[in-house]
Amino acid sequence: MWRGVRHGHQQLFEWEIRPLPLTDLTGLAFAQNPPEGGRPAFHRFTHDLATHGPADAFVDMSGWGTGLVWLNGFLLGHYDTPRGPQRTLYAPGPLWHDGADENEIIVLELERPGTELPLRDRPDLGRTTVVTLE
Repeated sequence: MWRGVRHGHQQLFEWEIRPLPLTDLTGLAFAQNPPEGGRPAFHRFTHDLATHGPADAFVDMSGWGTGLVWLNGFLLGHYDTPRGPQRTLYAPGPLWHDGADENEIIVLELERPGTELPLRDRPDLGRTTVVTLE
């Protein structure tokens, strides 16, 4: 007997779940243009470090919605820029390919795709709160 799913104290009905095999990303179809209606899609970016050596970087997701980011097959993490607070994901230097090897960044955007994917040398951790000690 199917009873639905609970999320917190709320009962959810008529929902669908589909597993995605994300251990091997080579067979993915990538979005060429932002999909209509905020549908989930995979996006692929490449970056060549021929003029720069590998170094720590931060992938700026501030122009995107919610999703996951992989660098050269390694999951960097989840971002949720509308709700924040963090706007960048840490990409450690050892994950980057040096020289003529192309670096691949894959983004699974679930809500609102951006138009660019800047790399930064510092994190943007979003809103900060000042606490006064008494």
